[in-house]
Amino acid sequence: MKTIAQPAVITPTIIGLAILFAAITFIGATGKRVPLLSNIRVDIILLVIIGMAICSQGGIGRVAATGQWTHPLSILGYLLGGLILLIALAVFVGWKLPFIANDGQALLAIAILASLKIVNAVTHYFLSRV
Repeated sequence: MKTIAQPAVITPTIIGLAILFAAITFIGATGKRVPLLSNIRVDIILLVIIGMAICSQGGIGRVAATGQWTHPLSILGYLLGGLILLIALAVFVGWKLPFIANDGQALLAIAILASLKIVNAVTHYFLSRV
C-alpha cells in the first residue's frame, strides 16, 4: 500500500508570509504612517492576498495533495476562508456586518480569522500524522 507524503504545513516561505501579514496588521491597526500602507483598505487587500498565498501552500494545497476534502477540519478551514472573503467584500461593497462597525475592525477581524485558520491547518496537520 502506498502512503501519501504530506507536505509540511510550516515552511520558510509560510513563516515569511506570516511575518509580513503580522507587520501589515500592526501597521493597519495602529495607524502608523508607512508609504503604500497608510490606507486601511489597501492593508485589507494585502492581508487577503497574503492569506490566500499562505492557504495555497499550507492549507488547501496540503488538503488537495492528501485528498482530505471532506475532513471536518478542512471544512472548518473553508468556512473561515469564506468568512474572511465575506468581510473583505463587505468593506468594499459597503455592507454593514454585525460587530464590525468600520474598516479598522474589519482588518482586525480578518487578521483574527486568518490566525484561527492557521491554527486549524497546523492542528489538522498534526492530527493527520497520528
